[in-house]
Amino acid sequence: MRRHFVREEPQFFQIEGLDWTRLDEPRIVHGLDARLLSRDAGLARYTVMARLPASWAYRHDAADATLELITLEGDVSLDGDRVGASAYLSVPQGTGSVDLRSESGALVLLYWTHGLPVAGGLGIRVTRIWQEPWQTQKMTNMPHGAIAKSLRLPDVGDGPLHGGPGGMLRLIFLPPGYADSQEHKHNCWEGLVFLAGDLLMPPRGIIGPGSYLGNPAEFWHAPMTTQLGSLVLVQTDEPVTQPPRPYEGGQTLVNGYRDTASLWQQPRHTEWSDLRHDYRSRGEGLAWTDLTNPNAIRPGIGGEQA
Repeated sequence: MRRHFVREEPQFFQIEGLDWTRLDEPRIVHGLDARLLSRDAGLARYTVMARLPASWAYRHDAADATLELITLEGDVSLDGDRVGASAYLSVPQGTGSVDLRSESGALVLLYWTHGLPVAGGLGIRVTRIWQEPWQTQKMTNMPHGAIAKSLRLPDVGDGPLHGGPGGMLRLIFLPPGYADSQEHKHNCWEGLVFLAGDLLMPPRGIIGPGSYLGNPAEFWHAPMTTQLGSLVLVQTDEPVTQPPRPYEGGQTLVNGYRDTASLWQQPRHTEWSDLRHDYRSRGEGLAWTDLTNPNAIRPGIGGEQA
């Protein structure tokens, strides 16, 4: 049976479908309502969503792991530096103890990473993500067009190897109509939390707000495309490579999705097995084939038939 949180296995699930529970590790979430998104138990590395109650306080000792916290809602302060929603706080391993608090409560993402390599001289960081600059993201042999905000520093965003000594934590925006007709893999774990928009990726499905995607090292995945654009938090624990290879029918699939996905209806997390249509481009138009009835052909754009 597939375990949704194990980093050795591919992951695709809706975060809101997980129950709130109490976790023993990492210790910062002990006694809190939490959702475990991914875990490498052997290395003591976790990705967790947690609810901080009003007047929450915690004295954090960074001796054992690097703590990174993203506020989705509410407020958090670090040694008195108070920030609200869309903030990023980083306490690298070995930087000592800090005082964490929340006045009104908060919904947060926590990245707890034992042994994360830290660049020399890099200390505690608190920033508002909305103040960080967007930068063009360019990766060798990959389509251009994505932009990103670097949260974990340093962060190389150009060439065949992306991230810093401890990999990357970025907010990435894929613009409307972005597509990659190939599949690719990475040299390390990749965990993605989707905040807004849509992304089609077989054989996962349609990725919507609240989707979680996990890709183990050397796991081939994609192609992918988006109609409305996609806003996603991407995390790796090592500098990441992304070699591509052709995917049979990939261009037809991404063209078909862009020809038919609604610009009006809001996307939602949908498993591949629940998709009712196969996307097949037909010249200027597109035919939809109902997967539950291969003989049921529907008119495409411009009235063309399959």
